[in-house]
Amino acid sequence: MEEPLKIIKTSKNGIDYTTGLLCEKKETKTKAIFWKINRTNPDDGLALKIGRYKNSFWEDLEKAKPKSELTLNQEELKNLIRFISENYQPLKIGAGKYIRADALDDELAVQLQDIFSGSTTSAVGSFLFKKNILSSDVTSMVEYCRREEALAVFEDSLQTDESEGFWQKWFEKNSWILGNEFVRVLDDRNIDTKNIADYLMETFDGFVDIVEIKRPDGKLKFWSSSRDHENLVPSQDLIKAITQAQNYIQALEEEINSIKTRERLDGTIIVKPRATLIFGRSNDWGDDERKAFRILNAGYKDLTILTYDQVLARARKTLNLSGKS
Repeated sequence: MEEPLKIIKTSKNGIDYTTGLLCEKKETKTKAIFWKINRTNPDDGLALKIGRYKNSFWEDLEKAKPKSELTLNQEELKNLIRFISENYQPLKIGAGKYIRADALDDELAVQLQDIFSGSTTSAVGSFLFKKNILSSDVTSMVEYCRREEALAVFEDSLQTDESEGFWQKWFEKNSWILGNEFVRVLDDRNIDTKNIADYLMETFDGFVDIVEIKRPDGKLKFWSSSRDHENLVPSQDLIKAITQAQNYIQALEEEINSIKTRERLDGTIIVKPRATLIFGRSNDWGDDERKAFRILNAGYKDLTILTYDQVLARARKTLNLSGKS
C-alpha cells in the first residue's frame, strides 16, 4: 500500500505547516505539527510542535488547544535530529557503551589501529565484546552476514568455472563451511617431503585430518559416462582424486611418531587421520546418482566425499539455523 502524499497547509497568518499522527489512544492523540515561517535567512524559521490533544481535536493549527505541548525552534530541532540519528541504533541494539565514528580524533584512531592491526578476527571480536563496545547480538549478526555474503560468492563462483587456486583460497578464508568438526586450518600443509595436502585441519578433539579439494567443474566429471552392469561408477578423475587422498592418509599415518612433524603441526596429534574430498557437482543428480553416491561413500572408512553443491546446501542449512532467534 502506497503512503499517501503529505499536504502542506497554510494558516490564516500565512504559515506553511503539515501535521502527523504519532500515537492514538482511546481519549487522546499525540500529533506533530511542523511549520516554517518565511524569513530572509533560509536556514531559519523551521519549528516543530509536539502536542497531546483530545480526540475531538480537529486539525486547525490556530485553534488547536493541546493538553500538553512542546515547541522546538530550528536550532533545537536540528540538535534533536542529530541526537536521535547518533543514538537510536546503538540504544536499540543494547550497546552498553559506544562512540561515534565521526568523533574519533587522530590520536584515538591510531590507538585503535594499533589494537586491531595484525589481530585475528576472533581477537578483535573478543576485544569489542569484552569492552562492551558491541553486544553479543551485534557480533553474531556481523558474523552471520559475513558468512551469508561468503555463501553468495560461493554460489556465484560455481557458475563461472573458477580455478582450483581460487577455491583453495576461498576455503582457507571460510573454513567454517567444512563443519563444526574442524577447529582451524593448520599453517603447515606439508605431510612429509613429498606430499602436500590442500589443508591439514585440527579437529575439535585435537587431532589432524586432511581436506582435499578439486575444482567443481571444468573437465573433471564425477561419474563415468559408461555404466558397469547398469551401475554408475566413479570417473577416472574421481578415482585419481580418491587415490591421492588415500595416499595422503597413509603418508600422514607414517608421521605419527615424528617429533618434528608434530612440532610443525603446532603439537596437534596424529591418530587415525581421515580425509574429506570435495569434488564435482551434484545439482543435476537424480535418484540413481544419489543412491550410487551413498554406496560409494559407504565403501570408505577413513574418507568422506562431498560435492560442492552438498557443501553449499549443508552450510545454508547450518547458517539458517544459527540465524533463527
